[in-house]
Amino acid sequence: MKRFVMNAFVAGLLVLALAHAARATEVGYSRKIGLGVALGDPTGIVGKVWVSQTNAVDFGLGFQHYGWRRCDTNGLRCDYAYREFSMNVDYLWQSNLVKGPLQLDWHIGVGGRLYSFGGDNRYEHDFDLGVRMPVGLDFMFHNPNFLEVYVEIAPALLILPLYVDLEGALGVRLYF
Repeated sequence: MKRFVMNAFVAGLLVLALAHAARATEVGYSRKIGLGVALGDPTGIVGKVWVSQTNAVDFGLGFQHYGWRRCDTNGLRCDYAYREFSMNVDYLWQSNLVKGPLQLDWHIGVGGRLYSFGGDNRYEHDFDLGVRMPVGLDFMFHNPNFLEVYVEIAPALLILPLYVDLEGALGVRLYF
């Protein structure tokens, strides 16, 4: 009987310790600023700043086509064709779908992207502007409660020349 009481006491302490470690996610609540990386179109550095419980400003610095090699028609001259740098800022509306050990939210937003093309590029201009509408899913965890993983697609309308594009990314942010 003494052994049973001791095991029950230890089990109770363990449950309390685990329950404390598995508290709610802090992303967007007590931790408002997140920084991370995204892989996709474009790959780059991303961030998110929560401005309310359901709204955030999302931003990114993207890099594309670095080191892409192009040769002339004879194959005699090869060089690095161009490098793309982009900046985007989006205003997001975010809503909860599932709460539990994993919090699942979805988001939709509106924003813009500025592209800058460097080097010998395939375009007739050095920059482009675009309007975009990101839509995605955000996964936030109870443990670790400072991590957000997201996936999004963003239809974009580029202005110079008029062109419709579909961007997509898989990203991770750490909040502090």
